[in-house]
Amino acid sequence: MPLDVVSPASTPLALLGTWRLRRRLADLRTGTFGTMSGTLTLRPDAAGVEWFESGVLVWGGREVDVTRRYLLRDDAEQGWWVFFDDDRPFHPWTPGRAVEHPCRADLYRGLVRVDTAAYWRIAWDVVGPAKHQRILSRLTRSDRTEPARSGMQSETSHQEDR
Repeated sequence: MPLDVVSPASTPLALLGTWRLRRRLADLRTGTFGTMSGTLTLRPDAAGVEWFESGVLVWGGREVDVTRRYLLRDDAEQGWWVFFDDDRPFHPWTPGRAVEHPCRADLYRGLVRVDTAAYWRIAWDVVGPAKHQRILSRLTRSDRTEPARSGMQSETSHQEDR
């Protein structure tokens, strides 16, 4: 049975639930590498979807507990957007299409790629006077919650990033 790839026009509602999060981080200026392992939970809230990450960051020989929260909001004119938890806009939710976010003098270029109902990826390249980084995240469904039906089907397996 073929696996459906989520349409780039999909909403984050199709991804509600708990995800296993694995992230690789590279500081390309210093040659420092790290990882983050944890969970991402996407849950409905009164205004859209709450994005909550928690896990352990391993960086420079140290382990640190970390959390991050974003808000995903649907605007009738602009579609879905990702906001920081203080309501500043981050980037449009456009899986399959590149996004950019200026952060002071640095520029974040990212791509969300939803491969299946049970696997998706996020990549960020950050360049500027303060940073030169690459951040790669892989998310695999870890709950038994059925995804919202938007043309998605569950998968039985997936190929890892190469």
